[in-house]
Amino acid sequence: MIDAVTMLLLGPIIGVGLTVATRGVLRAALAAGTAVVTTTAAAHLAGGLIGQAGPITARLLLPGGLEISLLADGLAVSMAVMTSAVSSAVAAFAVIEDLRETERRHAAYWPLLFALWGGLHLLFLATDLLTAYLMLELIGVCGAALVTLRGDRGSVLAGTRYFYAELAASTTMLVGVALVWWQAGTVAFDGLGVALQGNPVGQLGLAIMTAGLLVKLPLAPLHFWLPAAHTQAPSAVSPLLSGVMVKAAFAVIARLWFLVLPPLVTPAASQLIGGLGAVAILWGSLVALTALPLKRLIAASTVAQLGLLMLMVPLVAAGGTDAWTGGVVLAVTHALAKAAMLMAGVVIVDGAREDRTAHGERSWPNVDELVGSAARRPIAVMAFGVSGLSLVGLPPSGGFVAKWYLLLASVETGQWWWAAVIVVGTLLTVSYLMRFIKTAFTPPDVLPTGELPPAKRDARDLVALGLAGTTLVIGLRPALLLEVVEVAAPLARGGG
Repeated sequence: MIDAVTMLLLGPIIGVGLTVATRGVLRAALAAGTAVVTTTAAAHLAGGLIGQAGPITARLLLPGGLEISLLADGLAVSMAVMTSAVSSAVAAFAVIEDLRETERRHAAYWPLLFALWGGLHLLFLATDLLTAYLMLELIGVCGAALVTLRGDRGSVLAGTRYFYAELAASTTMLVGVALVWWQAGTVAFDGLGVALQGNPVGQLGLAIMTAGLLVKLPLAPLHFWLPAAHTQAPSAVSPLLSGVMVKAAFAVIARLWFLVLPPLVTPAASQLIGGLGAVAILWGSLVALTALPLKRLIAASTVAQLGLLMLMVPLVAAGGTDAWTGGVVLAVTHALAKAAMLMAGVVIVDGAREDRTAHGERSWPNVDELVGSAARRPIAVMAFGVSGLSLVGLPPSGGFVAKWYLLLASVETGQWWWAAVIVVGTLLTVSYLMRFIKTAFTPPDVLPTGELPPAKRDARDLVALGLAGTTLVIGLRPALLLEVVEVAAPLARGGG
């Protein structure tokens, strides 16, 4: 199994080298092959984790005799499988676009994609604060650079704002890491809980670290950089931003709060995080209800879904054993559904849009301009609908499984108010997604010949539908994911 861990990290590194050194069809083929190998390694690692029924440890040897300890537990492997599934789908989507010349691909796209992919994997497997911090830096820099690749004014400004937000968050987090290192004498996760027990300065460092992570997540009202970055990013970048990259900080928060330092988590702090999550649900939903461009609507929904994700914090802190399962499953299914929705959105827009310009930039049409999308791009609209089914949390989707566990945890811990927030958030999600669904199924105008516009499809439709379909697989066979998630999960209150 150590070979699978190694390949999980080595695959993206090889991908960086291959895509830097090649061009054209060869580069696309090598990128696709590397994506398949890396995703296979993630699936193999998940199978090994279930077979071993316990965490897998490994060591990464670096030049100069440096050694990094790695831990593949339920959280790490779930996030790695999620990252590989989404990244592979995005890679396939980008290759198809390259072959169709739908969008001129910047030469830096593929190396940045694989660098981001590898950084995420190492972050999830990390067993110390320093490695986690450095990988968050790599992820942030790659993300900001990817946003700017289109090169127009809007994307450059959005990428710059993203970079400055990451810089502020990183500086904040670094101060926290320094305080923890000073007080605990180590950055290794093992033993931090004991070393910082009763240490107010070290606990202050943890609080500062958490603040930086909440900006990176981002959780409202700290999400000022997200809508523009996710809206202006190229079509083969937005699914990574909204689906995967926002889970990087979540994974670190979940590990620190509930697997490394559970005795230090106070009820007041956990309720505060939950309260911010509720604010994010309302804020993001209201913006999505009033957003005009479809991509802006989808980006705003990410803010709301991240708020829902953070409701697991007060529930796990109160001893809700089901909340951990619900939170991690929600993180995975949201990534799959949101990435598929954004890819479907690109295809839908391509089928309906006449070239529009705003300040010299191509922009997405408004929702009300997408009348008849179901007739023009039926497969893409189906992918959008299946993704929406999971985001709403209706059976038989993976989103339903996640919300069911969160609701059970609300009942188990007696915190009924979080159940109310989940229900309200679900109703709001239905409301803003129905804005597009209703428009898509409105009959389109007939052509001058008196005929309806012909239905169109290409391989991108199938990629989006395939990724969306994975949420149904999780909903119909939840044990496939639950067995992984529950390996080394935190115990009821105070467990670790």
